[in-house]
Amino acid sequence: GYITSNEFVHATPKALGKNSVVILASQQGNTAETVAAARVAREKGAATIGLVYQPDTPLCEYSDYIIEYQWARYPETVDPAQQKAAYSLWLALEILAQTEGYAQYDELVSAFGRFSDVVHGAQRQVQEDAQRFAAEWKDEKVVYMMGSGPSFGAAHQESICILLEMQWINSASIHSGEYFHGPFEITEPGTPFILLQSSGRTRPLDDRAIRFIERYQGKLQLIDADKLGIQDLSTDVGEYFCGLLHNCVLDVYNLALATARNHPLTTRRYMWKVEY
Repeated sequence: GYITSNEFVHATPKALGKNSVVILASQQGNTAETVAAARVAREKGAATIGLVYQPDTPLCEYSDYIIEYQWARYPETVDPAQQKAAYSLWLALEILAQTEGYAQYDELVSAFGRFSDVVHGAQRQVQEDAQRFAAEWKDEKVVYMMGSGPSFGAAHQESICILLEMQWINSASIHSGEYFHGPFEITEPGTPFILLQSSGRTRPLDDRAIRFIERYQGKLQLIDADKLGIQDLSTDVGEYFCGLLHNCVLDVYNLALATARNHPLTTRRYMWKVEY
């Protein structure tokens, strides 16, 4: 399961033990809550895997296995298959295959081999649209992120890490399926939504939300995985890569938006500057 680091520390799962594998991620390897979670996991006898960009950091001290992933401010300079989220999917795939077996293992491995080319093609494809988006959205005071399936994770990350943290734009992430359980009440002409349209089984959830937003004239930015080459990976397992693809493509939009707003993605008020 997925659990945020500090909750893992304070509400540690009872099942945690010698038969557990705990995967932890920290860009600089020094996120206090994540380091504490790694220490708790090790004390309980679990195997720990640390995903880090910076080696030789506190998280590495409590990680039995360390994976150094690629990261850069400019997306075209990294291999998408060696980024943090991609390694997370790799690990989940391998653990599933080794413990329970997975019939589509070979197909997923093959898709990983094509993933970087698909992503770089998609990033080139959206360059012009990203500039248009930045010009039209730079003055928005609130932006709602939406998605489903694996792409909901990408929507959540975009909301909290980019819009809130790096751009200081009020935001919330809304699952396309949950939209009709209440959040759709905020929809009116001009309400800004960015919807990460998925491929595969959960696409009907996105389609339903799109129809409603368009009907009531919300301001809608679609980023459609099907139009960005996800089917070139696989028609059967491509959906598992939607979140990864959306993450990588959003990098292009984020840079354009930050430039248009004259608000660099490195700008912070509190993070790393005050005690918290």
